[in-house]
Amino acid sequence: MYKQKFAVISFLFVSLALGFAPFAKAQDADIDKLIKEVSTDTQKGAIANYTYLMKFSYERHKKMAGRKFTRLYEAILPSKFATNRIYTHQILLIQDSEKRLTDEEIMIARQNLARDLEKAESDADKQANTPPEYEDGGYWSTSFSNEGKRLKVDILKMLQNVKLSNLQRRQVDGKDIVTIDFTPKSDGVWEKTMEYLSKIEGQLTISETDKRIIRIEGFALGEYAALKEKPDAERQKELVFLFTQMKVAEGFWFPQTIWINFAKHPELFQAVEIQYNFSGYKKASVDVKDSIENPKEPAGTTITEEKQN
Repeated sequence: MYKQKFAVISFLFVSLALGFAPFAKAQDADIDKLIKEVSTDTQKGAIANYTYLMKFSYERHKKMAGRKFTRLYEAILPSKFATNRIYTHQILLIQDSEKRLTDEEIMIARQNLARDLEKAESDADKQANTPPEYEDGGYWSTSFSNEGKRLKVDILKMLQNVKLSNLQRRQVDGKDIVTIDFTPKSDGVWEKTMEYLSKIEGQLTISETDKRIIRIEGFALGEYAALKEKPDAERQKELVFLFTQMKVAEGFWFPQTIWINFAKHPELFQAVEIQYNFSGYKKASVDVKDSIENPKEPAGTTITEEKQN
């Protein structure tokens, strides 16, 4: 009798295993297809036509040598650029928590920047109008140096070195959303500036309609399983990595927050907290010199961002 029961249980287990294999294979294929789609740059060079505000916050969590500051920059790029090279945004410091910037200093810096960009535009007109090659898939990469050590965020390189699983589809406010769990590959190849990502696991959130990654939540290895079903407020207290994007009126997705918090996990990098907040995206539509020297908003515009807890 016991042998018969064991045979029945074994048969059920084998049946379930055989039934799960095709499902797992189909989901892996679905994940691969979706990641390929979200990694394709469908908005090539779109940001080149936008200005924006970038707030950078830094805090070093040390008892004897702590430091904390916030800086606000205005990012400027003339819409006229059509060069055969990738032209990065020029940023203008307009607020600094560690020192007072006068209106005169900001005005002089703005005028100098206007002259430099106007010359660059003139040079661009003399070049062959060859579209630049973008290799970032539409996702920005950022880097930061601290005490001789450099840290980099590159979403596409991250995707190449993580194992993806547990695809889930749902609707949020009538929008089709996909979530996928990630863990670092055991054989992943990380450049030195991104090695901290080999110690992070978490979840990607994707807009299936727009085929864009709109949120990445990362936790220290071994913590995600216990946190994934927790309420947002509780789960976010343990975040060590956050990347979010926002959709502008014209339909493009641009970065909103890049947040790295190693205060509780100095073994990942250092006991530092770094945060970039982007806002005020505006499509440029006027002459570069006029838009820089005569901004529509006062130079000291303050952006308010709720810090992720």
